[in-house]
Amino acid sequence: MPSLDALILSAGKASRFGVPKFLLPAGAGHVLLTRVLEQALRVADGRVGVVLGREAGVARYALECWLAGQPTAYRVFTVLNRRYRYGQSTSLKAGIRMLQDAAGVLVFLADMPALDSQKLQQLTYAIAHRGSQTLAVVAAEQGQIRPPVFLTQPLLAEVGKLTGDQGARGLLKAHAESIERVEWGSGPWFWDVDDWSTYQRLARKMGWVEEPFAPIPEASPVPEIQMRLDAALASEAVPWLSPGLLLLSCKGETRWLKLPQSYRGVREVILGPAHTPAAYLQLLRRAALAVLTNNRCAGT
Repeated sequence: MPSLDALILSAGKASRFGVPKFLLPAGAGHVLLTRVLEQALRVADGRVGVVLGREAGVARYALECWLAGQPTAYRVFTVLNRRYRYGQSTSLKAGIRMLQDAAGVLVFLADMPALDSQKLQQLTYAIAHRGSQTLAVVAAEQGQIRPPVFLTQPLLAEVGKLTGDQGARGLLKAHAESIERVEWGSGPWFWDVDDWSTYQRLARKMGWVEEPFAPIPEASPVPEIQMRLDAALASEAVPWLSPGLLLLSCKGETRWLKLPQSYRGVREVILGPAHTPAAYLQLLRRAALAVLTNNRCAGT
């Protein structure tokens, strides 16, 4: 039986969210991306590729930190998708190019971090015992196809035809009669973190909000804040942390600004040092935990 290879797609723009959602905290020592990687390494005994795009340098740093000392680290490799802005299909193609000799690939999404180990074992059992005519084995919710999905070699050969943000959906739709579904039922394992409210709900359900952090002191708005806000709102990826709240880099201490009145949809701003991957990741983690717990300033 050949080894099972896996791919994690983590190169999306996250334009609906704001900050790179795959770097949000997911329990002590984890971000969303490493939660998915941890599960992928448990069920895939072959190579595990991680496709990166936005904030690739920070993502690599987060992966290196988590993989340090892990006995399975040698099986993980990263792929940079420079065309990630053009949709999920570009990430799938970039990853498959690096695994083109695989008998099949189990594809995960980095924004679905609440995967269940037992359900993944059911999926991998079905993959190992699939019929000769089966082209894909997928997780299902009430019969509807959901990630993760396993694509066999014949489907991998068709990935190059994909365009835009469709990912593998187009292939699976075209070969609907040759797909084996493994019913998982409804549950948090299918929650994809597309917005702040979903992340907040998931973080509380999974207990991630219990992680200790340094509270962020509240400060008065600085004179140049309007120019900073204009620049951030004009950027390609507006750094919303949660609705009405922007996360911006600055020199000096991290602080939380509450605006006297809403400005172009911005009500609050968290400023902090983010000049290196480590600093940015630390700022994002501290800010996200502060918002999740509503512990906005020292002394509250």
